Amino acid sequence: MIGNGSDVVVRGSLRLREITRGDAPLLYSLRLDPETRLMFRSTAEVSFATHCAFLERYFSADNNDRWYVIESLGRTVGTIALYSLSADGLEAEWGRFVVAPEHRGAGIGRAALSALIDEARRLGVRRLRCEVLATNLSALALYQRLGFREVSMAEQEERRFVTMLLELTEVSAMDPIHLFVPTFRVDETLNEIR
Repeated sequence: MIGNGSDVVVRGSLRLREITRGDAPLLYSLRLDPETRLMFRSTAEVSFATHCAFLERYFSADNNDRWYVIESLGRTVGTIALYSLSADGLEAEWGRFVVAPEHRGAGIGRAALSALIDEARRLGVRRLRCEVLATNLSALALYQRLGFREVSMAEQEERRFVTMLLELTEVSAMDPIHLFVPTFRVDETLNEIR
């Protein structure tokens, strides 16, 4: 169940804050952006009342989905969600991923998705999947750079959607690798040279 917006994932200047009912107008405007709407399975415009009814399910006690508002440098710039967790919690889907048009191309999408992947890993998810419109080449390239691989293709109303999968490990692929590098005392090295 989504609570009061207090569940937060932070990564540098980027923050994923769980949605609140007060975010309904923002989520609605992001979803109905004409360019964005074409990327979803359902491209139909929906009424605000229908949107609010859909949103309300996230606040029910038996919901284990997580839907976040993406904030960067204190500004709301998008949305991303983790949902359809399997009964054992090992598999999940992510989506509802929108970065507002005026904030695209600045690395916010990559940072938000990386933060969501880390959160899924923290929750114990081991297989993370998504669907993306086959013609959305920039999204496909981003997901592949983050380690997702194509596993299937589906067609709906003459549009093709790619299902992608990421196998998660215990350690983030974004974690730094610590190497042991031997160090020498400068005076010992200088003495050897002389």
